[in-house]
Amino acid sequence: MFFRIKKIKGKEYAYIVENEWHKKGSRQKVKGYIGRVHKFDLKSNVGFLEHLNMENAEAYLQGNDFKKIINDLAEWEISRHGISKEEFTIDLNAIKIQKGNKEVAVHINEGFLCGHTLRSLIGFKAVEEQNDGYRFARAFVEAGIKVPQEVFVGLFGKIYKEEKAKSEFTW
Repeated sequence: MFFRIKKIKGKEYAYIVENEWHKKGSRQKVKGYIGRVHKFDLKSNVGFLEHLNMENAEAYLQGNDFKKIINDLAEWEISRHGISKEEFTIDLNAIKIQKGNKEVAVHINEGFLCGHTLRSLIGFKAVEEQNDGYRFARAFVEAGIKVPQEVFVGLFGKIYKEEKAKSEFTW
């Protein structure tokens, strides 16, 4: 699956699209509508820990749960791109990004921060160790979040500890 941008009356809208093979070749099938696309350029290159007024990534990772860290990373990217919190709302409980009462996609860095990409990050499950790091990194790129290396490594380790603990207690 990937994002496809359609321009309608000068405005861009994002869709989730999947390629399907037919007799005449590949065809794109729309799997879902994301919302209007809002593009932003980087305004401030403040570091993640600096944004949180912290010095130690390890202490931050140990003191916070997975969802809180994802929320902080999303808010950090929004602040780095000068996006107003009053104008755009990130709701991690409902897992969506809205402008007013409509869901939107925020195009930052190389990706789109939207409900779909947030669900991919929050709902990430470790399946096979060899490819999980790549899949997790790809989820951040698709969301437009340039996660710092030490935070990525710590967060990835946190996922494996949680998954291992779950599998040990499964009968």
